[in-house]
Amino acid sequence: MASLFAGSVGGAIGVGVSYPFDTLSTKAQVSTGKDEKNLNFVTNMGQIWKNEGIRGFFEGVLVTMIGQAFIKAIQFAVNEITFLWLEKHSTIQSNIMKMAIAGTLAGLLSSFVVSPVELVKIRMQSQNKQSSNKKDDDAPSLVYNNELDCASRIVKNEGWRALFCHGLGITIIREIPSFALYFVAYGLLAKSAMADILGNNAAPLIFGAMAGWAMWIPTYPIDIVKTIEQVQTREKGTKKELLNSRQITAKLYRAGGLRGFFDGLEPKLARAAVKHAVTFWVYEVLMNYLRVRG
Repeated sequence: MASLFAGSVGGAIGVGVSYPFDTLSTKAQVSTGKDEKNLNFVTNMGQIWKNEGIRGFFEGVLVTMIGQAFIKAIQFAVNEITFLWLEKHSTIQSNIMKMAIAGTLAGLLSSFVVSPVELVKIRMQSQNKQSSNKKDDDAPSLVYNNELDCASRIVKNEGWRALFCHGLGITIIREIPSFALYFVAYGLLAKSAMADILGNNAAPLIFGAMAGWAMWIPTYPIDIVKTIEQVQTREKGTKKELLNSRQITAKLYRAGGLRGFFDGLEPKLARAAVKHAVTFWVYEVLMNYLRVRG
């Protein structure tokens, strides 16, 4: 299926080129609610460069690119199949409603791949190689050699269930509204008069960036809770209690009020603009090519 292939390639390339912004956002999110001062964009970037070098901006990028290839394949294919089915079989007249339903289903089904991929990504990004001997209840003290080492240690120390289910609930809560907004925003923009003005090359870039912002701004507070939940570790057999989403939300609010739910938003929005602009541009280029070839 064309959308499966185009979504896969677009997702992998999009996440790869935008990955340093994602690392900056994760580092800022992990510092939220701690006693230390929350990291701003420049300080955060300087610390990563000083402590880990250029490689520090790309910790976990391999598993994320591979994972995003599968994730975007699922999302784009499910979105297209669902929308076409609704067009043919449902009595729903509103295109917005059909796009929202298709996006909702795409977000729900992809969550089961998103959760383990992002668990490994977050653990890789949040590790501090300069302070790996320090004791910290919220962040992993292990230093992982690579993504495979990280995943294997999660399974060894926390079990298979942790790899696939730790943070799954909050991931579903984030993905459902995210992708309803994502595909509705892009669909409406693609059908607007602006699409003709911008042309086939510029439109996917600009509309992709705008769709990325549309999905991330409303759901970012959920994302920061998810990051803090997934960065928590507990070895098998120990009685350490992990904070659930409700407890993390309360902790964040006590520490920083409503503003605390938006720490790391700037690099996340920069990442969203770059990632989704590239994703949709590659997707549209490949879809147009495959339609001509087909």
